Amino acid sequence: MSLQSIALSLGASILLVAVSFTVSKWLKTVLGSSEHIVLDMLIGLVTDKYLLLTTLTFAAIVFCRKGVAKLSGSQELGAYCIYLFFVVIGIPASIPLIIQNAPLLFVFTLTVALTNLLVTLLAGKLLKFGIEEIMLACNANIGGPTTAAALAIGKGWRTLVGPILVIGTVGYIIGNYIGTMVYALVGNM
Repeated sequence: MSLQSIALSLGASILLVAVSFTVSKWLKTVLGSSEHIVLDMLIGLVTDKYLLLTTLTFAAIVFCRKGVAKLSGSQELGAYCIYLFFVVIGIPASIPLIIQNAPLLFVFTLTVALTNLLVTLLAGKLLKFGIEEIMLACNANIGGPTTAAALAIGKGWRTLVGPILVIGTVGYIIGNYIGTMVYALVGNM
């Protein structure tokens, strides 16, 4: 791991954010808004800065595979950022407070998580995947690619870190676009 690799990784990340946010702002001024709900949804999808960031990041990984592979230390830097993300998200969390103030939300979330586990285990068994892949897929469904990657790193499944990050990111891309369409549809009613 070299300082140059860390700098290039951080620089590429900052560049991707800057490009996607700038393109989003530019597209919003060019495309404006529409009175037609379908066209307005399409404009919302095309101009959303986070959807652009997700898409551009995934495209950069796919099209610059050799350059990304040369960056040593990116896995360690990514793991550090994942753990930092967990700390920032987890600090205000309080399960007793959730149970006290929103017990039905806790029951709903538990039901969704258990259903996800059951469906993933059954599908994985039918498709003859190993328990490692099944657990990572289940984890990615609930917590996203960051928690799945952390699980893979923690369990020593180094060969599965890259694939689960890619699959989890594809899930984010699909989920972000579907979620944005649902929001635009429901928001315009």
